[in-house]
Amino acid sequence: MVEEWGGIMGLILFLTLVLLVLGLLENAIHQRRLKQIPIRIHVNGTRGKSTTTRLIAGVLRESGYTVVAKTTGSAARLILEDGSEVPIKRKRTPSIGEQIKIVAEAARRGADVLVIECMAINPEMQWVSEKRILQSTIGVITNVREDHQDEMGPSLQDVASVLALAIPKSGQLVVGEANFLELFQEEAQKLGTATVLAEADNVSDEDLQPFSYLMFKENAACALKVGELLGIPPQVAWEGMYKVTPDVGTTQIYKVEHGGVTVFFVNALATNDLTSTLLVWEKWETFAKKASLGNAPVVGLLHNRADRSFRVDELVQTALQLPFHSLWLTGDLKPVTRRYLKKQGFKDEVKATGRKETPQQILDALTSCHSGAVVLFAYGNIKGFGEVLTDYFERNGERISYDTRSDRIGASL
Repeated sequence: MVEEWGGIMGLILFLTLVLLVLGLLENAIHQRRLKQIPIRIHVNGTRGKSTTTRLIAGVLRESGYTVVAKTTGSAARLILEDGSEVPIKRKRTPSIGEQIKIVAEAARRGADVLVIECMAINPEMQWVSEKRILQSTIGVITNVREDHQDEMGPSLQDVASVLALAIPKSGQLVVGEANFLELFQEEAQKLGTATVLAEADNVSDEDLQPFSYLMFKENAACALKVGELLGIPPQVAWEGMYKVTPDVGTTQIYKVEHGGVTVFFVNALATNDLTSTLLVWEKWETFAKKASLGNAPVVGLLHNRADRSFRVDELVQTALQLPFHSLWLTGDLKPVTRRYLKKQGFKDEVKATGRKETPQQILDALTSCHSGAVVLFAYGNIKGFGEVLTDYFERNGERISYDTRSDRIGASL
């Protein structure tokens, strides 16, 4: 019995040593791959990470770098050196270990630059993602907003502190907003990293006109600042950004003719916090005013999913602040959302879809009670029916942009 137990313990010890050796070997290979990629850019923050990742990749690609990028947002994508994209298919729950494979692919392709969106949320994984996996040369923090506070802390200060865990060592840090700049500077200084603020005020409305989708100045400013750190002229940076394919979750406006009514679809489904949604609304109001759509009724569409019940309050507060003509509820939390709206004193009409909601159902309902033009402003969460709705308008609608230089609405090419 003693000999048998000793044999088992010996086997366990042997397997432990094998795993240790394999782990050390894997880490050595990973470190060698990192050294093959001289510029590694880790894009973090609450909102705008996917778009900023794409913009930075576009800037560097335009300037002649061999760039591989990876986004994680609404639809994870590997963006290759020619700008083409490959969907990232997952067989299980997303894990930051996925980033190791992206590093390997970028090294295999001979990339000079890897631009990668942070996919970590909780503090431990934020630290591991940067300090152990990516070891970036340039870090980017787009903004600090109220989101994932169940894992990142109840206050914005807590969220900022968690994001600071992914600041690179002995590198450079670009911050997209002045909020919490001092905190980021202090943490970066401890790591021997220099911090710079992206100057959104230096981005004009005219600079954003060529984009076929709604672009936030802060995102473009972050990309410009990264380009500046690498010696890329602004005109080259802008040309690279204009060529970028927008992310699935990027706010865009589509137009569809349905039942004799012109329906404008404002896709704000990926901006699922109050501050970001209100910023999209401000952009929509500017667009509507210039396009003479100020009198068109705006119907809100609030989409949420079962595992995001903690967002109901904030999504309802958003509805209370926006001048909706009526509000449609979709997703898994319609009953609780309807009750909460009533409790909070929402005065406008509230409607809910059936269990099998379809874009056609929404459009039929809109055109049955509106004439001329109507606006569907969708926000909350893009997963589930949000993706279905987005796909419908992408396939059947006309993506539009407002060109102030010619004072007209036109299709985006």
